[in-house]
Amino acid sequence: MESWELLSAILVPLILLVAGLFTRIGLPKKVNWFVGYRTSLACKNQDTWGFAHKYWGKLMIIFGIIALALCIAGVILVERGIFELEHGMLIGASGVISLIFVILSIIPTEIALRKEFDKDGIRRR
Repeated sequence: MESWELLSAILVPLILLVAGLFTRIGLPKKVNWFVGYRTSLACKNQDTWGFAHKYWGKLMIIFGIIALALCIAGVILVERGIFELEHGMLIGASGVISLIFVILSIIPTEIALRKEFDKDGIRRR
């Protein structure tokens, strides 16, 4: 496998990991509708925004590591001839795996937001 193909196969999981790291440290700082974890409850106020990004960032770090490990394992299996798959299909599978993790991250983040805040964005505790 060419180095650009390897990079292509692991690029999206790396983006998940980096996105998780950035949101975990508090970026973006202010509520906006352009960048970040943007659901109606997450965007209610600065408190919900910060909570959602820290929670979602942690999930993205975990999911990014898992997706990266799966994609690297796939590359190794294809390279060694253990698993036959065209390189383009491997790159596509990497993207699909990462997309599934992004979609799955929404569910626990929204559950955590609803446990911590009421519908108006006021902390329950």
